[in-house]
Amino acid sequence: MKLTGDSEGIAELKFIKENKLFYLKFLLNEAKTNTNRSAEFKGRDGKTKYRMTFNDLSGELKIDKIPD
Repeated sequence: MKLTGDSEGIAELKFIKENKLFYLKFLLNEAKTNTNRSAEFKGRDGKTKYRMTFNDLSGELKIDKIPD
């Protein structure tokens, strides 16, 4: 699975992978099964929000920072 998009968001996902693997699995499942193929999560600071969007055709995940 290829990750593209915001580098800070990708770093947050890697942190989640190392420390909260169950939560990462939940986010991936949510992005794959949600009607709009996306899931939102917050960064470690608790304020910065990111959106993970799954592309069915290419199998890649795009990470975008959600503006305040």
